[in-house]
Amino acid sequence: MSDKSIESITYPRPKWVKASVTSEEELCPDCFKVVGVKSRYTIVCALGKSVDGLTVTELTEKVGLRQPTITHHLNILRGVDAVSTVRQGREKLYSLNRNAHCFEECQIPY
Repeated sequence: MSDKSIESITYPRPKWVKASVTSEEELCPDCFKVVGVKSRYTIVCALGKSVDGLTVTELTEKVGLRQPTITHHLNILRGVDAVSTVRQGREKLYSLNRNAHCFEECQIPY
């Protein structure tokens, strides 16, 4: 696939993007890291429904992805402050950082 064909691909506007946004430059790149990959957004939604947070093992069962994939996505989400972690014994408990920019200001639904 050439660069021209990649540039010409368009996608429908996500529901959470306000109609007043008229150009790509107005959208937050960190927030697109959160929703840009469907499985990553599925993890966000699973964490959003969890009151106490989830371990990687629990996310693996809920989302249906392998552990390395879950860990990869969680590292990206931590990088944009979308998730936080708490050590629980030998595992980490991941929870959605509901005060993060992506959920507060850009209002990504979860």
